[in-house]
Amino acid sequence: MIPEKELNKILKKFNLGKIKSVKPLKTSGNIAYTVQTDKDNFFFRLCPNGPRWRSKNEILAEIELLEYLKKHKFPASIPVSARNGQKVISCKNHYGYIRKFSKGKEKLNPTPREIKEFGKLIGVFHNLIENYKTKHKREHIWDLNQTKKYFKEDKKAISKSDFKNKKEFIRIIEKELSELNFPADLPSGTIHEDLGKRHAIWDKNKIIAVLDFDRSYYGKLILDLGQAIRGWCFKDDWKKWSSENFKALLQGYESKRKLSQTDKNYLMDAVKFAVLERGISFALRYIYVTHNSKDEKFAWDSATKLINLINQYKKKTPSL
Repeated sequence: MIPEKELNKILKKFNLGKIKSVKPLKTSGNIAYTVQTDKDNFFFRLCPNGPRWRSKNEILAEIELLEYLKKHKFPASIPVSARNGQKVISCKNHYGYIRKFSKGKEKLNPTPREIKEFGKLIGVFHNLIENYKTKHKREHIWDLNQTKKYFKEDKKAISKSDFKNKKEFIRIIEKELSELNFPADLPSGTIHEDLGKRHAIWDKNKIIAVLDFDRSYYGKLILDLGQAIRGWCFKDDWKKWSSENFKALLQGYESKRKLSQTDKNYLMDAVKFAVLERGISFALRYIYVTHNSKDEKFAWDSATKLINLINQYKKKTPSL
């Protein structure tokens, strides 16, 4: 957390109105606050230390993407400017920004109809960002090649930890990653990378905001879609794969952006990669950050149960 004196010093640089309250907000890793004023409510985010740290250049890239999307009528929340016109906040080598707080709610148990609506939005998003690259460079990338490269180091940390079944976990991850490959010529753009349910904000039946672009990078659109499917198409607390949700999301998506046959050939591999990448992420989260058995279990289940559910679906449905 930021010392209160330092926090107030930062907030005074903005025309937010008379501040009524500043409260820490629990997130998956960032340093975040809600700021209530007599004018509006705001969200204040700074990157933390460790894997979620971002350079000033990366924050500028994120803001550049948000402004591009907003310009094209996509529901992205752009940061507010300080009195001097700057949007990036700097505090002791932590960087971030302030934006208006999104007043809607996420839907953690969406209906197939709502999932179809979300699929439409991803299709619109991918039409906008295909071949789009920010001028500022993003250094953090979570594609297949980088994940394989990172895992060479990650497995050393996992091996030295108290992670249960660590040898088997490492064996499965290495085997599954080695069997994946995505052609270089698949469509690319500046993807979101983390299009889960909690990042879509609804007002009744309409999505009014898509949040948290801090993991965005220039990569293959199919990987973005794979992460979205991972987040929306398992149900009953990740115990089951929903063919109904999967079909609804794809139907919505293809009503806005048609998938080529090549895209379809690699789609389930993209879902599998999304599961593996998040499994690694939760294993590292358990080791370095939380030491929470729930994170350990989710990492293990990702490498075993979720991968098995995907493999079973692929056998039943060999082609899309």
